[in-house]
Amino acid sequence: MMYGEVGRLMDETIRLSIRQAENAALLAVAVQYAWLDLYLEGYRATGAAVSSELGHQARTRRLIRRGVSPSVAAQELHIV
Repeated sequence: MMYGEVGRLMDETIRLSIRQAENAALLAVAVQYAWLDLYLEGYRATGAAVSSELGHQARTRRLIRRGVSPSVAAQELHIV
């Protein structure tokens, strides 16, 4: 009876160790995904800012070509 109980406890110990290892691996994957998301968010924000600036420059150039003074065109007025 004593050996059976010791065997059962050893089996449970092994199962617990395996579960802890699985949880550690899942946590590591979750941390990597979170880090990657934060890392890529900087690129997304930079891309959006560059795109916005390029759009502003294009609108300013179009207004200047239509005869609007550069200082007024640079204010990003919506002149139709």
